[in-house]
Amino acid sequence: MTRTLNPMRPAAGVPRPYRFPPFSRRLLANGLNLWTIPVAGSALVNVHLLVDAGAAAEDEPHGGIAALTAQLLVTGTQRLDASAFAEATERLGIEVSSESSWDSARAAFQSLPQYLDQGLALLAEMLREPRFDPGEFERLKAERLADILQARAEPGRLADETFLQRVYAADTPYRRLSAGSPETVETLSRADVIGFHALHYRPGLAHVVVAGSFDGDAVTASVERHLGSWDGTGPGHRTIAPHHAGLRRLVIVDRPGSVQSEIRVGHIGIDRYDPRYFPAIVMSTVLGGTSQSRLHRRLREELGYTYSVHTGFDARRSAGIFTAATAVQTGVTAPAIGELVSLLEGAREAPFEDLEMSEARSFQVGVFPLRFESTGGIAAAIEPIAIYGLAEDFWQTYRDKLEAVTSVDAHNAAIELIRPDELLILAVGDARVIRGDVEALGIAPVEVVPAP
Repeated sequence: MTRTLNPMRPAAGVPRPYRFPPFSRRLLANGLNLWTIPVAGSALVNVHLLVDAGAAAEDEPHGGIAALTAQLLVTGTQRLDASAFAEATERLGIEVSSESSWDSARAAFQSLPQYLDQGLALLAEMLREPRFDPGEFERLKAERLADILQARAEPGRLADETFLQRVYAADTPYRRLSAGSPETVETLSRADVIGFHALHYRPGLAHVVVAGSFDGDAVTASVERHLGSWDGTGPGHRTIAPHHAGLRRLVIVDRPGSVQSEIRVGHIGIDRYDPRYFPAIVMSTVLGGTSQSRLHRRLREELGYTYSVHTGFDARRSAGIFTAATAVQTGVTAPAIGELVSLLEGAREAPFEDLEMSEARSFQVGVFPLRFESTGGIAAAIEPIAIYGLAEDFWQTYRDKLEAVTSVDAHNAAIELIRPDELLILAVGDARVIRGDVEALGIAPVEVVPAP
């Protein structure tokens, strides 16, 4: 199909020049990596401390222990209970957070430059001398269990969780959320948290990132003072080998009375080290990354089935998922599924057109600097370099690598990374209403399962 530019829409201009701020890396004697990114004139300083204590460091019977441990860090220290800890942060005017993902755990704070040293002292105390108050443990554990139930009451979050459960084989940890399942979270104890922290919160595989306006020598001295005597090296993370749960299939998660259907179509994608990473980004953008993407034009503009549709890769240390996702009115569930599958399969048939390639590259290149508008964004940008061991010029060369992706590159990525025989097609909706039309598509065996 030949496309022409909408005369009412101006063509993209030449991207403004942008260069990621220069940074330095220093290895401290205890194994802690210190990354400093000076940003002259910035009003704030952000500090991110990364530990190899994400969900990949758990054993499956303790799924969710990484998330719970990270959450508990901000509820007090041995010296400060929850109330006193909150008062200390408020007095300094700093924002403290702690969270985990599959590949790491992060404790962080943001402050004015003059409070950087005091913030580092509090962060170090939080990491090295956590309180792990029994009452706070029970409260956060209950909140986590309640959040799982709440998520399953929301069709979109239920679709996301069920897609993971169905696309990965039973022996792949990625088949559940990083924060755990009800079965594992329910069994966790405060002793489990203490043990996980003692084993994994060590400097040998850790990184501290400081971005903002500061004196470099003073920052190094401050980190040495507060974290230099921290010792030990944790055991690291598991190597996860993802496996597909099966070949092409269509699963309906029955929610009687639903007026909409949440749809997910995809399979296992790529890891963060895949040499096709940049072609995959551009290919996914052409398919479902912008308002001019193929899926958006077809399902929203031409057919009026949905307000929003998108595609994306979740590239982790091991292969995450590739998905196309949307929500549609119940009555058009079957044709929407048919269109999604057809568009994904069609991406493999012929090279992408010059216009859509240009638009996809322009979009990715244009939004690139937006993520670095704050010192928090700059600090976060160092995280994949630190966690995955990417080249230190990754961001300096990022735009060039995107712009170098050709139509042939993107098409090859589609051929290799979209695998029709492995597609999991999932719909969360009213099975009584949609099942007949979905089965009539004849595109995959249909299974109906109850919502949890």
